[in-house]
Amino acid sequence: MKIEVLNENQIQRIKELTEEAIEKIGFKVEDPELLKIASKAGAVVDQGSRTVKIPAALLRELISKVPESYIVKTIDHSEFIIGEGNQYISAIVTDPWIIDYETKEPRRPSLDDVLKNTILIQKNKQVATVGRMDFPVCEYNDATSSLRALEIHLLNHTKHYNVYTACLRDFMQWMEIGEILVQGRDLAKSNLMTVAVAIVSPLTLLEFNCRVLLEASARNFVIVPTICPMAGTTSPYSKDSTLLQGNIENIFLAALTQMVNPGNPFLYAFGPSVSSMKTGHDLYYTLDKVLWKIAANELGKSYSMPTVAECGGTLSHRYDMQSGAESMLFMLMAQTTGADLLAGIGSCFNANGLSSEMIVIQSEWLRAAEYLSRGLRTDYLEEGLESIKKQGHGGNFLIDDLTLKLLRSEEFFSSSIFDMSGGYEKAPSILENAHRIVEKLTSDYISPVPEPIQEDLKRYFYDLYKKMQ
Repeated sequence: MKIEVLNENQIQRIKELTEEAIEKIGFKVEDPELLKIASKAGAVVDQGSRTVKIPAALLRELISKVPESYIVKTIDHSEFIIGEGNQYISAIVTDPWIIDYETKEPRRPSLDDVLKNTILIQKNKQVATVGRMDFPVCEYNDATSSLRALEIHLLNHTKHYNVYTACLRDFMQWMEIGEILVQGRDLAKSNLMTVAVAIVSPLTLLEFNCRVLLEASARNFVIVPTICPMAGTTSPYSKDSTLLQGNIENIFLAALTQMVNPGNPFLYAFGPSVSSMKTGHDLYYTLDKVLWKIAANELGKSYSMPTVAECGGTLSHRYDMQSGAESMLFMLMAQTTGADLLAGIGSCFNANGLSSEMIVIQSEWLRAAEYLSRGLRTDYLEEGLESIKKQGHGGNFLIDDLTLKLLRSEEFFSSSIFDMSGGYEKAPSILENAHRIVEKLTSDYISPVPEPIQEDLKRYFYDLYKKMQ
């Protein structure tokens, strides 16, 4: 089952307008080295305004160099092919707010939240890559707080690392951590990290992110853009125009990446939102997002690029009908697009909140979405007819051959957290079941990170803390 929102003519028109914008408007690039690289590659560079314009023919040539798939690796030597029809989860373990199970209200994250969510992600076999919001924890009020959360996170998982940094110092800190993780191997050949390069909408690449692009590409790390235009404030106030701007920003950065390092992996990503004209709030998870997700994936695939789609999310922090309807709708749409990576498991509260229980719930919703997307098979029609003949008028199928054959199969959807009782007896809610699973999965956990890496990480962070005292 696949839902489409753009036809071929619409996709082609957006691509034509993207080329026109990159060729005539260009991009502001605030780094002298990148300006030189762009000029040498054939772009039209205005040193005074620091704008880069790429002729359409050159743009197409550069985009053709983006790999259709790539490999990510983990420190336990697992490999995941991103592309080629595979679909994995790209997870996050903390946000500025945690939705507390007991109070059902938002609170600031703790070290225990980071640890618990890291364990849940480590144990989820569908997760290929994982990242952490760079946010302090409530136990520490000093400059070490966010680093302590990072330490706990790194000590307890072996997944591929999504690196989102707010300054060049943090990025270089990650590179030091990378050297610890590879234990003497070549970091540039490790495929161990995916690095985010943020675009400031509209059409601007700040110097810090220019440096991150240069440093990450020098190590052959996957580049994923952080592109989050807000319709009405940082992008035009229409769905199609914001989609166009997001495509322009994706394609320009993809082309610039190929100028720096031809063949460098690039992941097409798009996270738009709507600016409320009534309140001024940025609304990240509205129903419009469903259409944007599908359309962005269609555009990314039209360039033969690997794509990522947000798969969960809700505007509310509450475990209620709105949360369930929004999250399941987003999950189903993201899964059926065929995006290579599905991001945002556990996300809620307008993309500012996370919940351990919601990680479990949304993982199960993803399983439900996969089940629905397979559609209805007709493999058993002949056997079914034989069963009908055998049982005849007024018979029953309780011990029928087909019943016994499929009894323990996945012919019908079942779930360990949904209320499948179908009766009047009191059954645990989906939230209660999810909490039970969280407690079970996170008890008696032993980190899979090799001891030498753990010791080196602890020593590294200990030295950092001492310097910051």
